[in-house]
Amino acid sequence: MGQIRVHYLFWGSLAGLLAAFTFWGLNRDPITMTLSHALMPPNKTLPFGADHLGRDILARVAHGFIWDFTIGMAVVSFSALIGISVGLAAGYGQGWLDQLLTLIMDAILSLPHIILAMVIMIYLSYTSNSLVIALVVPGWVKYARIIRAQVISLKQQDFIVYEKTLGAGFFYILYKHLLPNVILPVIGLAALHLGHTLLSIASLGFLGLGLQPPSPEWGTMIMESRPYIMRAPWTAIFPGLYIFAFIFLFTQAGRRLAVVFQPDEDPVHVVN
Repeated sequence: MGQIRVHYLFWGSLAGLLAAFTFWGLNRDPITMTLSHALMPPNKTLPFGADHLGRDILARVAHGFIWDFTIGMAVVSFSALIGISVGLAAGYGQGWLDQLLTLIMDAILSLPHIILAMVIMIYLSYTSNSLVIALVVPGWVKYARIIRAQVISLKQQDFIVYEKTLGAGFFYILYKHLLPNVILPVIGLAALHLGHTLLSIASLGFLGLGLQPPSPEWGTMIMESRPYIMRAPWTAIFPGLYIFAFIFLFTQAGRRLAVVFQPDEDPVHVVN
């Protein structure tokens, strides 16, 4: 019990510290260049220092959180929506539809996700909408596979068979029985996926295939800092710390939620 309290205290303190710096940085200008401040080390005026163009790194990492988190939430939301829909269709329909959708999922899983996202970004453009599409294309599969497996298991339960025997339609069974049993595990998966998505966004930005300068995106900031990292390591350290901290927090939250919302041995069903 004591270890659990220490863990929660650590996570809460880390989240609070990041939130404080983020709110502080959101009130500062992330774009304006002051060349006289170029590569200035951290000080009272610039707590995180300045980059090679004299831009405030605190402001840039704070606004970068808004960029990355907004794009990450869009990716997770669309991925979950598509994945749940496909998983329900594959698991409940089975037959040729299940075989076709499973084949598509296996084909996407056989490709490295970051490579697939890079190809899509090159084919489209380096915008936030393109970034969402590039990460949703491989992102929905994990949701679909989990939902499909759960639906196939639920279909064999007595209460589902009983409802179908009484003539209940697909949409009735969907809203009364399937969704209440499959939606909770998605919450934990979504938190994990959000952490992985932030890493993918930063990776694409570092490779020059994400949001382009002067956008204050974490991966792009680290990419821009490479020529100066030996002279001014703070230009890469602070964006890197934000990437690590937020991925760590969302990953830990996802694992805890996955345990909390783990499906029970007895599925929930509604008695009319």
